[in-house]
Amino acid sequence: MPLNLASLLAEDARTASAPPPRLTISEWADQYGVLSAESSAEPGPWRTYSYQKAMLDAFVQPEVERVIVLKSARIGWTKILGHVIGYHIHLDPCSMLVVQPTIDDAEGWSKEECQPNIEDTPVLLERVGDQKSRATGNTITKKHYPGGILHIIGANSPRGFRRISTRLCLFDEVDGYPPTAGTEGDQLKLGEKRTETFWNRKIGIGSTPTEKDLSRIEKSYERSSKGYFVLTCPECGGEHIRLFRQPEEPITVRGQKLKVAHLYWEDDLPHTAGWICPDCGSLLDHSHHRRMMERGY
Repeated sequence: MPLNLASLLAEDARTASAPPPRLTISEWADQYGVLSAESSAEPGPWRTYSYQKAMLDAFVQPEVERVIVLKSARIGWTKILGHVIGYHIHLDPCSMLVVQPTIDDAEGWSKEECQPNIEDTPVLLERVGDQKSRATGNTITKKHYPGGILHIIGANSPRGFRRISTRLCLFDEVDGYPPTAGTEGDQLKLGEKRTETFWNRKIGIGSTPTEKDLSRIEKSYERSSKGYFVLTCPECGGEHIRLFRQPEEPITVRGQKLKVAHLYWEDDLPHTAGWICPDCGSLLDHSHHRRMMERGY
């Protein structure tokens, strides 16, 4: 039976013009994301942990303009940035700017995180292309794709912020930035200025804090809505948050007081470390950790 060429062409046209799937970034990451061998101890498909979900999805919430993450080390923030970038290259293309502490950091992040992630993710590779291909016009610090350009710069570069117009600006490890970008001024202000013409701009600022009262991420966080990751005690059902040090004053978020679990360990015995539930006094050790994290919000 002969093929109906007109029907095939019509189907191809419908497929090409179909709108992209409606996904949150955490859903996109779980469907398309990978952990590359170059930067992961266990390479393979990505799985979003419960504490990462809100960070990812805030970047596509229309009411959110700035995503501020005051974090500990090793929570996957670098991977989160990669998925935010991947989502936009694939489903919502726009020009993007990533600011690392130094030019060397920018090139290292591009080689070790960004490019491997592109090459290991088919939907990104078909849009950005292989680093080795001259036809793409890509460099270590600039990636072209339909609908935009990804710029990767160092916060110590006075010229890095010039001649860039971008809808999405991502600042990584801001407490590691030098005081200014040469004579150009504060890097956060310089980066945000590159987004001024976009009504739907997004600005992401993340870092592990350094010195109190001098920390850029602390100052940014204090001006934010201050979300916390809430955990439920498996013994009594009471809800609490965890901080390394007990705060001097009660923590109130949106009118609700949050209880803080106490970190405890026996003298000179770090393997006894655990959290004491502020409601029932139970010691919550590592054996409780996974189930509590999965149920957290």
